Amino acid sequence: MFITGIVLFLVFILIAGTVTYRVLSPKMRFMENHYASASQYVFGIDVSHYQGTIAWDKVRQSHHPIEFVIIRATMGADGKDTEFKRNWKNARNHQYIRGAYHYYRPNEPAEQQFRNFASRVTLEPGDLPPILDVEKHSRYGNESLTRGVKKWLEMAEQHYGVTPVVYTGRTFYNEILQGSVENFPLWIASYSGKHKLQGMNWTFHQFSERIRVYGIRHYVDGNDYNGTLLELRAMCLDADIP
Repeated sequence: MFITGIVLFLVFILIAGTVTYRVLSPKMRFMENHYASASQYVFGIDVSHYQGTIAWDKVRQSHHPIEFVIIRATMGADGKDTEFKRNWKNARNHQYIRGAYHYYRPNEPAEQQFRNFASRVTLEPGDLPPILDVEKHSRYGNESLTRGVKKWLEMAEQHYGVTPVVYTGRTFYNEILQGSVENFPLWIASYSGKHKLQGMNWTFHQFSERIRVYGIRHYVDGNDYNGTLLELRAMCLDADIP
């Protein structure tokens, strides 16, 4: 009798827990770490096909104060992100400021790499400038790397009529790129706190690789913009800010 009572009690607990789980909202079941994006800065995320197919309607319900989304478009001379078209369209449809970036492969010709990006990315009013992601050494040496990076940026500026943004890691910038890209807005990856960026004229800061966002199955990168939302909008193409 005693054992039967215990069994019935356990069954009751199991059923009650299942019912409770089902009535909870999906957002309550998916625990966002929204505390990570709570700061004085304008917050955004960057995504690629590594995040899989994104449920953008759910992302719009996130507790993270997402204002901008930066999306990988291309890689190297011929690589194309398989989710770019879907992400690019949905970011605009869901009223996010959007940006597109190219992953630079340092051992491939810069001209071909830019043509790959330009064939994929048409920027519209309200979009961020084109972005170049540089984070790998070249087998041909640092001089070859910086020469190729400058060529890509020059072609992007001529093609789109706006100054591009350079993404790189803090250490890579200090050791390789410093002195070569100071005329461009910098997007710096550094996960050890803002104090590590002291003395750097950064525009964007990728501060985390482990942001959980409702509607995205995998972790995303978290980014801060070093300015106001109005200033971010003014940075965009054909900005018409009163």
